[in-house]
Amino acid sequence: MRATIAIAVLAAACGPTGTHGNGNGDDDGSGGGDGGGGSNHVYMDAPIDEQCGAQQQNIGVVNLGDPPDLLVVLDRSGSMTAPPTTFPPVFTSKWSLMRDALVSVTTTEDQNIKFGLLEFPSDDNCSADAVPEVNIGLGSHTGFTSYFAGRSPNGNTPAHIGLGDALAYYNTIPVNPAGRYVLFATDGLPNCSGGDPNTASDAETVAAVTALFNANIKTFVLGFGTFGLNTGVLNDAAVAGGEPKPGLTKFYEANNAADLQMALQAIAGGVIVPSCKFALQSAPPNPDAVTVTVNGMTVPRDTSHTMNGWDYYPDAMTITFFGTYCDTIEMGANTDVKFVYGCQGPIL
Repeated sequence: MRATIAIAVLAAACGPTGTHGNGNGDDDGSGGGDGGGGSNHVYMDAPIDEQCGAQQQNIGVVNLGDPPDLLVVLDRSGSMTAPPTTFPPVFTSKWSLMRDALVSVTTTEDQNIKFGLLEFPSDDNCSADAVPEVNIGLGSHTGFTSYFAGRSPNGNTPAHIGLGDALAYYNTIPVNPAGRYVLFATDGLPNCSGGDPNTASDAETVAAVTALFNANIKTFVLGFGTFGLNTGVLNDAAVAGGEPKPGLTKFYEANNAADLQMALQAIAGGVIVPSCKFALQSAPPNPDAVTVTVNGMTVPRDTSHTMNGWDYYPDAMTITFFGTYCDTIEMGANTDVKFVYGCQGPIL
């Protein structure tokens, strides 16, 4: 499972410059914005905000790794109308909390993950179909918003049917070489075995997840509001899906809004494929005045593209890493990448 890459870009629109020091001046983090802390700037006595009159602009960055598929298989059974069982108690329905969390994560990762959505049940009882509520693709957060605006919970929990539908749907679209995943999100234990809402379908649920895994489609299991329930089937499904969470509880457990947001962010970060290429949403005013860091360490610019470093491609408006720095980013191990625009001229 990969960790999320944290990326920040900070542009400094310069006013009067400060006095020049001995080349060892540090940015104390007061530069503001997401990328203001942790980077060293040579030829500076004072932080960027002092030297540039605090005229700074955040510039967006998009990691250009190929986006994987992530199909949300969502439980819309009637129990989702209840609030989660948690202390202190909350009075917002699980459905509303799930809506807000899914719309948030699909909006945030709009260009990094191809999201889709299948619901179960689709007939307000014990059946579901393989027709997606939101087709897998980039920019699908608007589809999630529209879905929740016109849909409410009802029915039972035919989890194995919903998961079987996920495999059937994936079989109708091209295989994504960047990865195919399912997020199985449920608030309770499955039932509806053989169409009977009073019969559990634990083994069928695990079998459906196993069938997805055998098709090279891994499954994350998210149990929401399951506090105090016998969740053995969710643990078994998480293990069978190939993406178990570390620890005794193998599924992602959330009992409140904060837990839910954290779980979804962790799952999204686990499927994003890191790339050594980053697209800037606007051009740097001076590429020679950029400090680039990976995990807090300054990276040299390498215009030869043969050593360890980075370079800027103005035609494509991208920054690309080379050598061991690229290897670190592709591993995705707690990688913090920052681009900070200075105002003293060439500093690398």
